[in-house]
Amino acid sequence: MKDYEKWFRKAENDLLAIKILISNEDVLADVCCFHAQQATEKYLKAYLVARNIDFPKTHDLKYLLNACIKVNDKFSSIEQNVFSLITYAITPRYPDEIDELTIEDANEAFNNATLIQTFILKHFFE
Repeated sequence: MKDYEKWFRKAENDLLAIKILISNEDVLADVCCFHAQQATEKYLKAYLVARNIDFPKTHDLKYLLNACIKVNDKFSSIEQNVFSLITYAITPRYPDEIDELTIEDANEAFNNATLIQTFILKHFFE
């Protein structure tokens, strides 16, 4: 298995976790939002790894997206989707913020992560 495939597998697991959690009667919105951010991070990293582009250990979606844009400027078209997930790297980890996230937030985060997945798979071999 190639290194980028490992990143894809981890990203797919994050999306699967959201699907399972979102279909539950008691939706854990914070966990769904966190996994959406994580899936996006891993898809961006997979793209960079496949192109032998080094990046630091980071969870910074803005940094990762900008690195992808340097390779393929089409990535700028998903900027808003990626940026909408940035706060979910931190917010869901703190108890004061958890209760503020809703099922609507979880659905939007999942939709953005899925859109990003589709985009990256479409442009992966360009």
